[in-house]
Amino acid sequence: MARPKDQDHQRAHVTAAARRAIIKHGLAHVRIRDIADAAGLSPGTVTYYYRQLDDLFQQVYEDAADRFHHQRAHAVEQHTDHATKLAAAIDAGLPHGADDELCCLLYEFSPRARRRPDHAALRRSLYDRQAQLYEELLDAGSDQGAFTLALPAAEAARNLVALEDAYGYHIIARTSVTPEQARAYLLRYASHTTGIDLTSVPATTNDFFATETVT
Repeated sequence: MARPKDQDHQRAHVTAAARRAIIKHGLAHVRIRDIADAAGLSPGTVTYYYRQLDDLFQQVYEDAADRFHHQRAHAVEQHTDHATKLAAAIDAGLPHGADDELCCLLYEFSPRARRRPDHAALRRSLYDRQAQLYEELLDAGSDQGAFTLALPAAEAARNLVALEDAYGYHIIARTSVTPEQARAYLLRYASHTTGIDLTSVPATTNDFFATETVT
């Protein structure tokens, strides 16, 4: 029997392979064989570590949600100015393109929330964490006189998360909104909400280049 540390390493290897397989095939179509091929293992080895495919999918989602939130919080912590912190939260919350792996992975799980209470709970947890991040930023800016809020911080925070979720879907699906347009729309909403002009705040990540003019 493998040692606990080796088992943890192998489980992490299987989880990473499942993540790649979901991105390649789509959550609705991925099978154990796809995950085994991505991991370079036999299907039996995959099921040894995850007897139920849904357990593996849940681990993939939990890992992705945690990574998304921690990366976002880290991006905000790099700044001291309230306006730049809020812009950084927006930049880190939007997909940087249709091939943004982490965001693509999270959107793959969205349809499951309607029929699966366990996935709905995971989705709700991620939403609540993102809303709390925005609410804390808005409250801090308001408390220190940087923002004059037009809405309660909790309401504005949830609106920001809802907007980025909607625009993020269009970015991933390559429909009618680009990352630059989505950023501009969110900054305009945030400007209205905070009472200061955020539209001139430079992009806080290298993934957003010059923001195009939005009409």
